[in-house]
Amino acid sequence: MAVTVSSGDNEQAKDLGAMIDGSGALSEVGARPANTAASAKSQATIIGDVNAPFRQAIEAVPAAVYMTDAEGRLTFYNEAAAKLWGCRPELHESKFCGSWKLYWPDGTPLPHDECPMALALRQRRPIRGKEAIAERPDGTRISFIPYPTPLFDESGRLTGAVNMLVDISERKRTEAVLEERNAQFELVSRIALIGSYSYDYDTRTLQLSPGCAAIYGFPETKREITQKDWRARVHPDDLPRIDATSVQALAQRQSELVLEFRIVRPDGKLRWIEARILISYDHAGRPVHMIGANIDVTERKQTAQALLERTVQLALAGKAALVGSYAYDTDTEIMQVSEGYAAIHGLPEGTVELARSKCLATIHSDDIEGVIQLRKEEFDLHRKEYSVEYRIIRTGGELRWVETRCFISYDDTESPCRVVGVSIDITERKRVEEQQRQLVAELDHRVKNVLATVQAVAAHTMDASSSMEHFVAALDGRIRSLKCTHEILSHRRWLGIPLAELVQRELAPYVTDSNIEIGGPEVMLSAEAGQIIGMVLHELATNAAKHGALSAPSGRVSIKWRLPLNGSASDHLVFKWREAGGPVPKSPRKASYGMSVVRELIPYELGGTVEHLLSPEGAQCEMEIPLTRLLCWSA
Repeated sequence: MAVTVSSGDNEQAKDLGAMIDGSGALSEVGARPANTAASAKSQATIIGDVNAPFRQAIEAVPAAVYMTDAEGRLTFYNEAAAKLWGCRPELHESKFCGSWKLYWPDGTPLPHDECPMALALRQRRPIRGKEAIAERPDGTRISFIPYPTPLFDESGRLTGAVNMLVDISERKRTEAVLEERNAQFELVSRIALIGSYSYDYDTRTLQLSPGCAAIYGFPETKREITQKDWRARVHPDDLPRIDATSVQALAQRQSELVLEFRIVRPDGKLRWIEARILISYDHAGRPVHMIGANIDVTERKQTAQALLERTVQLALAGKAALVGSYAYDTDTEIMQVSEGYAAIHGLPEGTVELARSKCLATIHSDDIEGVIQLRKEEFDLHRKEYSVEYRIIRTGGELRWVETRCFISYDDTESPCRVVGVSIDITERKRVEEQQRQLVAELDHRVKNVLATVQAVAAHTMDASSSMEHFVAALDGRIRSLKCTHEILSHRRWLGIPLAELVQRELAPYVTDSNIEIGGPEVMLSAEAGQIIGMVLHELATNAAKHGALSAPSGRVSIKWRLPLNGSASDHLVFKWREAGGPVPKSPRKASYGMSVVRELIPYELGGTVEHLLSPEGAQCEMEIPLTRLLCWSA
């Protein structure tokens, strides 16, 4: 194949621009039909008739490039393609993808007859690149983006195709490392759009690939623009620098040129472009033709700036939040450490290097063997990363918990050669985890107690019930009382329950304008005491509603409590329940379960005393409960 160039003018240097993605710049190049003689030639012979600038262009393209005949058999590939594939297929014998297993990014197998190159040959049109994964002969996988374009001879006959594979594996690795380093940092590093163009110095027009048109914000159908159109997209502050660099390159007859500049898209967004350019000259040294590749490197620029800022942030975080980094070669095991790492391990300020053995010496004796054994196992399994938690003992005997995340590099012999990682002081997290464990245990204990209480209440209610209807009503009321107390405790995170609120909630169903009087100092009951007193209050209120003061319109209930005065020898809370205005109470022939709860629960559970009387005025109940059993405080 051959590349034809036309004459031009040296002063047209300022027309330099963009890049190659395999969809435009090579569309002028015809691929010769394969024959028996050609198939026997070496690769060097196959491409021997390609002129030097074009061969340089192919090798200079920062991606794998290969060509096939119309049947899909390989006729040419560059060194980048061989490196990406991990093998060197036979020319004119191997098909373009017959030697590799292909997958979509989600792991779904990609049939060879549906891969982009096959579609380009079958549909006789360029195929827009989509990310795919190739499994190489050694089993490793590599992510890439293909840009296949069919080739035709002068008569319009399909002669083959050219494809460029953009290796995006490094981008994938960078994203994984950044995400693993710190979940707070949302860095996204990806290869930008790639597009190609060719420029003719005589006509001053550019032929664009679809990718190149997309980069500049032109319609996808746009295939040709003038030099003026292109310059209108370039940021005006960058044009003088582009012109000066181009004039100098042409004056020195440079065949290769790399530029970085900004463009302003129609939507007003500013993008950074990296242009890799190849220039052809005629025998008089005048530029006649240019092919180029444009890469949108905006994300790379942003990532570089973000990494710079993150480096500063990590240094600050290392001091403030005890997060540090380190790195060492496995042959010397001399660690380079950050300020944060030194702070975590209590090393002298300014420490930047130390032997790994000194670091291991600070690990708790119960943890050191596990740390050493885990690293050995990860090395033997050729793992690339692992994490471990252990305790360290700082100078002065302070014990701290540390989480270390390690990333391992291997040499050509698959031996570990370098380890980099981060250390995070997780002492506070461990403290919280222990607190949570204790809370779960406490919750489990409380749930069991509640279930046992419900079981006992149900059994005693059944024994004291005269009918199933009476049993259901009584049990429902008592369970509702337990639920009410639980709701108050849950709302206050089980840190305590105000006595006044507990009394108000239990008597709420019976309150009218003036039938209930409540008064006393602020008292905060413990969770356990609140549940016990809540059950007693429920029985007192239920009895008053059925047989006592709350069963008559004129009835009144007074609930008062007091704490011991300063200097008093008493250490008990005194709680008084007084009923008046209701029916004259009658002593039951048989003690009910409710009265058993009132008389017996406080003494049994809280060590207090209860005096319950049925006077002609109404029921009276007085309780005295030790403050130490209530765990309360007063205002």
